[in-house]
Amino acid sequence: MNYINRLIVRVRESKPGQTMTEYVLIIAAIAVAGYIAYKGLEGGINTIIANVTATLTGA
Repeated sequence: MNYINRLIVRVRESKPGQTMTEYVLIIAAIAVAGYIAYKGLEGGINTIIANVTATLTGA
């Protein structure tokens, strides 16, 4: 808990430019995680779409 309190104090004392840089880094990390998730799910989604298409074509 002491670590969290020190972190909050440090964030409040930071300069505006530094805060903007931190926000950009967080957004970049989220973008990379989203891309990795997209690539990981891409194969499964394509398989489901192919199965639905095959079922509808056979009907």
